[in-house]
Amino acid sequence: MLDDAAHKVLQGFGAGRVLPASWIDGEPPCREAELVQQLLARGFLVTDEAQQQSVPTEVEKKVNIIQLILANACNFGCTYCFEGIQGKEMSVEAEVAKVDLSRLKARDEIKIDINDSMYASRERFEHQYDPKNRHMKPHDAVHYVEKALAASRSSGVQSVMIQFFGGEPLLNWKAIAAVLERFGNGERDDMHIAYSTVTNGSLITDEVAETFARHRVAVCVSFDSPTSPSRPLKNGEDSTPVVMQGLRRLQAKGNRIAINAALTSATWNDFDESIVDLAVDVSAGEIGVVVDFDPSFYARYGAQNIVDRLWRVVEYGRQRGVVLTGYWHQIFQVLLGHDAVSERGFKNCSAKGAQFSIEPNGSVFACKAGSTILGSIEQGPGLLDAPAYVEHAKLRHENPDFCRGCEIEGFCAGLCLGPLEKKYGAIDVVEPSACNFYRGITRRHIEALKPFEIATFDLQAS
Repeated sequence: MLDDAAHKVLQGFGAGRVLPASWIDGEPPCREAELVQQLLARGFLVTDEAQQQSVPTEVEKKVNIIQLILANACNFGCTYCFEGIQGKEMSVEAEVAKVDLSRLKARDEIKIDINDSMYASRERFEHQYDPKNRHMKPHDAVHYVEKALAASRSSGVQSVMIQFFGGEPLLNWKAIAAVLERFGNGERDDMHIAYSTVTNGSLITDEVAETFARHRVAVCVSFDSPTSPSRPLKNGEDSTPVVMQGLRRLQAKGNRIAINAALTSATWNDFDESIVDLAVDVSAGEIGVVVDFDPSFYARYGAQNIVDRLWRVVEYGRQRGVVLTGYWHQIFQVLLGHDAVSERGFKNCSAKGAQFSIEPNGSVFACKAGSTILGSIEQGPGLLDAPAYVEHAKLRHENPDFCRGCEIEGFCAGLCLGPLEKKYGAIDVVEPSACNFYRGITRRHIEALKPFEIATFDLQAS
């Protein structure tokens, strides 16, 4: 953003400088004063007065994302599922057809390997076993959103994102349809509402595609690679044909489509440029890449190897007009924006105070991967004062002490909370093995910026 001369000026403020009042307000008397005013306007420099006013006196409590866990069941048997859940086989016909809620997995049909799951608490596991927590009834989904919106409004939030999540959310299409019909764009509830969903794509019907298009639901379809064997159906068959059918239906109805791919130990050899070609083929302009949540992944492959593998696909995506995003990319997005954290409510992890993840039985967690229960959605705005919520919200802006001095401290929130709870039994911690990856991929993005992609400040006359 800065040429060498402008960068030298900025570095000169490392210990603070006393400036003439005319350099801060009014017409700048020289080029250096003009630069100082630009840096002040964008938050790179702050006056002593502004710094004192910006120190938070209490934890910011704002819920920007409402995540509905519509079904604790799935018709896929992904080899790397973070829940570690396996169940009985379903027929292909049942997977593609509208699924009756009574056919969701019963308690004795679910097997959870605690060693393969991200979950850390017994309380979280009990939710996965609980037969009353298998699917969300449509009237409950509407009620939960009403309660969550009340909590958001109580803290001054005027715009929220409702996420349809699971398991596989489309196993509970009736609840999705009920929420979309009741809330629409949020005007009736004095709120702007946007929608998104993450789905395996196998249950997309014409009705689903048409409804999603009408309500502008951003549809993120999980698909690792045209050659990956890591996302089979529960009966062991290849899921690609039914997923492609779903993608074509979404494409035909003009939906906003994104692909959700995983870069994990299970997909390492299959993650390549072919996922970009697939995105272009189905008119998806974005690929969200979930880099393995397991801390051992970063030690096993090494930060630089992971950066190189991911960046190769990022560059190919740029050539073909497809953007690759993810937790790792959001650090760069926040870095480019002015005061972006305050506007969006979080850095790269919405679970740190910005999100309610609501289970079918009304229990609220920070996210689907988290293990600490915040309370019940019936508490409404009172949930914002729950001790567990406050502990998560404390991390919205402030990182653990380990992060002090890191060059991306103000933009990165670290690894997903789920594996941190699993490994350390706490959320205010850092996984050091992931840090070099986050710094490395951010540095690659900065180095790849073109002059026309960002406003530059040139102190020296051209």
